[in-house]
Amino acid sequence: MNPEETNMQKKVTAVIVTYNRLTLLKSSLAKVLSQTTTALKHVIVINGASTDGTHEYLDTLNDDRLLVVHLEKNLGGAGGFNQGIRQFYEQTRDNFVWVMDDDSMPRSDALAKLLLMFDSLPRAGWGASKVEWLDGNWSKMNVPGALNTSNNILQVSQDNLIAIKHATFVSTIFRRELIEKIGLPQKEYFIWGDDIEFTERATRVMPGYFVRDSVVVHESKSNAKPGDIVGETTEERLPRYLYEYRNRILTARRRQSNIKLFKTLAHSSLDFLKTLFLPRIAYRQKKLSIIIKGTYQGLWFHPSIEYVTYSNDQLLNK
Repeated sequence: MNPEETNMQKKVTAVIVTYNRLTLLKSSLAKVLSQTTTALKHVIVINGASTDGTHEYLDTLNDDRLLVVHLEKNLGGAGGFNQGIRQFYEQTRDNFVWVMDDDSMPRSDALAKLLLMFDSLPRAGWGASKVEWLDGNWSKMNVPGALNTSNNILQVSQDNLIAIKHATFVSTIFRRELIEKIGLPQKEYFIWGDDIEFTERATRVMPGYFVRDSVVVHESKSNAKPGDIVGETTEERLPRYLYEYRNRILTARRRQSNIKLFKTLAHSSLDFLKTLFLPRIAYRQKKLSIIIKGTYQGLWFHPSIEYVTYSNDQLLNK
């Protein structure tokens, strides 16, 4: 089957969120713009008030597909994706939105392979690529959660399409009508966990699938497990763990299961005990304080979900 023939009726907006990583952004943007499928109609770049020349660089670009949004302040990854998907919905008539960070490097056919999934599974509402790290192994922080089975199935099975319950915003695609139903990513998360909450919200409405032959490389600094405060050795990264513990509690509450909420609280408690008792833990007191404060805040964290509308006067005529 020729991917281009099946994708002729599909129109896609890509969303890239960036903050002070100009070198990575240049590479990511080039790979997105050079996708093999002509279904890519728009690329929205959300610049979170970068101070490294990103603003100036983006203003020099001349591609009819580009829509650049310069935010007045950094809203974190969550705020950036909130803005990007809003712009997709309000400014275009495209029927899919494909989202990623600025360190996501999709292979040239990654989008075409994602779109083929919707032909194979017409009921699908969203999909996620396979995310590799620089060495070709799985990116540990970006392994999707398999639906109704062990996550390990993604790594041991050879099936190309596997049902999933959540994924990260590293080459993840959503139908327009799904966005209409579930609203926008939770900007109040600021960083970490917004993608898990959003894709779980999506799964409650339309099924999502892992697409093995759609591959993206995540050029993160290290291939670390997600949210590993116990092993964290970089002091300036510690404040973001406050969002991790706060956000995961809200995500668990939205699952509407006391058992799942209890498991999340138990996970936080285990992290606390490991941090308290294991030897040679860097910044032990700071970490203990963050776990307590973040978990407590999560119990009282109640941001509303935003929904989207568009105006015909605002639509891009492309």
